Amino acid sequence: MRSYLVPSRIDFSFHQTPKSFFVEEIGARNFGQKGRFAIVKVQKEGLSTWELVRIFGSFLQEQVGYAGLKDKNATTIQYLSFPASHLRRLAKFSHPHIKIIQVQRSNRPLRMGDLLGNRFGIWIDRVDTKKFSQLQKALDKIVQQGLPNYFGYQRFGQKALEQARALIEGDFFTRDKKLERMLLFAYQSDLFNRWLDERIRMSENGRFKLLWGDVYQADSKLFTPTQIPLKDFLAKKIMVTGLLCGSKVYLAQGEARKIEAQYEELLPLRGQRRAALVYPQDVKMRHIQDRAYLEFTLPKGSYATILLENLAGKKIDYKGLA
Repeated sequence: MRSYLVPSRIDFSFHQTPKSFFVEEIGARNFGQKGRFAIVKVQKEGLSTWELVRIFGSFLQEQVGYAGLKDKNATTIQYLSFPASHLRRLAKFSHPHIKIIQVQRSNRPLRMGDLLGNRFGIWIDRVDTKKFSQLQKALDKIVQQGLPNYFGYQRFGQKALEQARALIEGDFFTRDKKLERMLLFAYQSDLFNRWLDERIRMSENGRFKLLWGDVYQADSKLFTPTQIPLKDFLAKKIMVTGLLCGSKVYLAQGEARKIEAQYEELLPLRGQRRAALVYPQDVKMRHIQDRAYLEFTLPKGSYATILLENLAGKKIDYKGLA
């Protein structure tokens, strides 16, 4: 089980496919018509970002940059970058599952994280008029009270967490450094999810319970105030953060630290803080026969399927919701 601030129990079905799940990147900076690097906006279907990058890299014989990783089992719009000297060759590019939407330029390539967020569009099924009304009410509450910022099932893969635990315990070894880091990130993310679940269970009346010693974030600044800043938290000026354990990371204090320490392990990763809650923006929903089409925007690194979990009141995995 997983805990939610808005514990809805709406019975609908969802199966993630390229025809039911859409996502478009929202870039962190503007591009123009001049610069040494081409910034290419592409639409892909049924391909992972790694596959997308390999396809373009092989065709151009060049290293390709990207801003974020996107689901394979989806239709996604995202940005790639490479030296603009390859633009003539790009005119000959063709692939059945990739469409080039726009070509712009920049003086620097894309880096991982060059995003503000992502815009999602999701079809869900078995939604009659009553359920549609229930979904609208639940969404209104989530927008106001926040969505727990869990890592979704896509972060872990079907066996990654099991392999990650074996890696940490010394029962699994790989020479593939990329795989090793992926497994470590999965393990780190699971610790965060378990911390967040405990903190959500402590909350009351749909409001995240603040503790003395919590680490807050305002823009990119982290800080621990001497008093619990309830007013600023309710005004959405600041956000509580949870630990992504590793080295050189800002730790909580007092009561908050006692809970955080239960989900901390020494990992060969650089530690970070992650927002405990996110607030979906620009939420829209349409009812079409027995289906609903849900649109919303989330900050980068947040998972759209967690919103669906909150509405259904249960976890989603690769099998979806029956």
